[in-house]
Amino acid sequence: MRLLGILLVATFSVAACAESNTGTPVGDGAFVALMVKAKDPDSYIEMLKTNPAPFEAIGSARAGACVTKTGADYPGQMFIWNAFDSMEQAMAATDKYDPMKATPELTAIREVQYNVMFKPLKSFDLQPASERLWRLNISPENLEPFVSKMAELETALRDAGHKVNVGVFQPIGGGVHETIHLRAVSPTYGESGRILDDAFSGAGWMSLWSEGLALVDEVVSDNFEQCQIIYTAK
Repeated sequence: MRLLGILLVATFSVAACAESNTGTPVGDGAFVALMVKAKDPDSYIEMLKTNPAPFEAIGSARAGACVTKTGADYPGQMFIWNAFDSMEQAMAATDKYDPMKATPELTAIREVQYNVMFKPLKSFDLQPASERLWRLNISPENLEPFVSKMAELETALRDAGHKVNVGVFQPIGGGVHETIHLRAVSPTYGESGRILDDAFSGAGWMSLWSEGLALVDEVVSDNFEQCQIIYTAK
């Protein structure tokens, strides 16, 4: 019954955002992420770039990699993501490829931790680069207001001259590992730092951040990642 409750909360949290009257529509598509521990993240990524067969097999529209740069839970923390046009396609991909049955070359350089699906809860421009990731616990009744506040914050940051994409993602099927993801994506780490300089200087948009943070029950983790696209379907 507890498991059913968790599933229902996740499902109806997404539905609540989709049906909100605040003008913040749910984002397009879905993502599947494979969390791994890599012996050499750069070598692993290069191997995947030269061997796109797994991405082709599951029908990925685009795929990429994110390597944790700060606050890692373990050396080699990273994940491979696949982007799909719908949740239907994302879930169907799990029938087409089992990461636990990878080639000996892959199993030799990375250890699978778990996989999870994500649904974007607002529009999100997929331009991976320097990314700050917060994992957040948010009560279901506060999720939709939080998403709306982050949409306001994204607009305010851009109006202030910052190049940034803000995303909010609902995990689906992530077991006990995942919570709501909040991402702030900048083209470089320098630009990420410029946003922080602006914040510590008391920028006006910080009031929106404070209002959004007030809706969060717990900040589970806070990391910087370096992300990139490694595959695009022909």
